[in-house]
Amino acid sequence: MKINSTIKLTLLLLIVMSGAGTASAYFAYRAGSDAVQGVNQPDINPTKKLKDIKKTSTKPVKFKPVDEKTILIKVYNHTHDDKKKSDDADQKSEKETKQEEKETNQSLDNKSNPEDNSQPVANLPLKVTDSGVSLQISEASNQDNTITLKVNLKNEGTEPIRFLYSFLEVTDNQGRFLSAMTEGLPEKLPPNSENFIGMIKIPSALVNDSQTLALNLTDYPDQKLKLSLGEIPIIR
Repeated sequence: MKINSTIKLTLLLLIVMSGAGTASAYFAYRAGSDAVQGVNQPDINPTKKLKDIKKTSTKPVKFKPVDEKTILIKVYNHTHDDKKKSDDADQKSEKETKQEEKETNQSLDNKSNPEDNSQPVANLPLKVTDSGVSLQISEASNQDNTITLKVNLKNEGTEPIRFLYSFLEVTDNQGRFLSAMTEGLPEKLPPNSENFIGMIKIPSALVNDSQTLALNLTDYPDQKLKLSLGEIPIIR
């Protein structure tokens, strides 16, 4: 039986299409295999990992506020260290500093102003001593809407003492804490030192209805000293 040429052509086309399909499938398989090469199944089941995290998670911790004095100490340490690095170039010699303090003290002692309300007060001077360190309030005045207390600090001990005047507490007879500024008081008292003179200033507006003041000062950072003075009269 003779095969028609149309049938031959059809068979040839089928064979060609089958070959092309097989080749396409082969190349597609190879491309897919190369694409996922190096991809492995995770060693740990994600759900198991989540369970482990839940087991090891800690219980909630109750919030505890940071103590104010701790913050002040950290801030002081940071600023004090930076100041030491930047002030080396223009720091004054110890002799010049002492001379300036001496001139300032003489100026404060010798200054005479007719409007100044400085006057002897029955309760003054007041003095307290702890571990060889003494704090004395020798004079009090009221001028330019400011209560000024003249302070003497002296260290007769064998160890240097440091102060952070942010820890200086000033209260009135009603127990209210008052804002105060210090002038001329040293940050460090050397052992067996001379008497240092400075000022504590309080705005008069804060003590309109107060009769007396109290001071509390401690050393830094040990806070072993307790220098407390009460019944300091307020000059009107």
